[in-house]
Amino acid sequence: MTYANYYKVWATVLTAILASILLSVVAFTTGAGAQEQSLAGKTVVIDPGHGGSDVGATYTFSAEKKLHEKNQNLDVAYRLKGLLQSSGATVYMTRGGDLTNTTGDPLVKDRGDDCNPDDATLSNSARYGCANKLKAAHPGTYVLVSIHMNGSTDQTVDYTTTLFGKWQKDKELAYAVFGDNVNQLKNQPSYGLRTLSAVNGNGTTWGTIATKTPYSFASGVLLKSNMPATIAETVFITNTNEAVELADPTTYGRQQQIAEALKKGIEHYFSTH
Repeated sequence: MTYANYYKVWATVLTAILASILLSVVAFTTGAGAQEQSLAGKTVVIDPGHGGSDVGATYTFSAEKKLHEKNQNLDVAYRLKGLLQSSGATVYMTRGGDLTNTTGDPLVKDRGDDCNPDDATLSNSARYGCANKLKAAHPGTYVLVSIHMNGSTDQTVDYTTTLFGKWQKDKELAYAVFGDNVNQLKNQPSYGLRTLSAVNGNGTTWGTIATKTPYSFASGVLLKSNMPATIAETVFITNTNEAVELADPTTYGRQQQIAEALKKGIEHYFSTH
């Protein structure tokens, strides 16, 4: 073999190797790596319900031990925030977030412009006002998800639902977070709050939590936000089994389950919006 032919062979081999590397990089960025960034370019404003002097629904274990909704909402909100950011979303919080990071770096998802401290007492106008102000300052594709837990005097009651304000603006988001397409509730849930397990044994035929069909509710948080918005009434904190799960100090796994269900519902909504 002449030196000329020798170099031609190696040039061909090197070209093939480089092409293979390039294909691998493309496959990664369009495969698993891309899936992790499914919410890139999307913005979610999380509104942890209640706060401050407004504790929300409460489960009382004893005079010394009470489970307040405001704290559970905030716990779920922070978990959801981390999950959404890991999928590429920009996330703000109406209370909580990071009020100290003022770097101004557009790549930093907490830029000091979350609206209120963790335990602030907020009116509805403060909540939708925060979301609208953030969108005005940082334009983009936004949704607002307000996290709540329900309450009842009957400690056996437990189901999940979502609320929407304006039918055209909010209904599709409410159903996505709930876990199904609008008015198609007969399918086994694969995303959203309907995938939560039934902790009291009184759930659906699939072993998931009982449900109430999403419905319209005249809340200023929904009606006056200038983005699709929903209130997620995730579980009943007053249900004895739910309260025990939420108060479990070993894992706080129920809060994580709720956050993951919300995240999947939000992802489903943004997959078509």
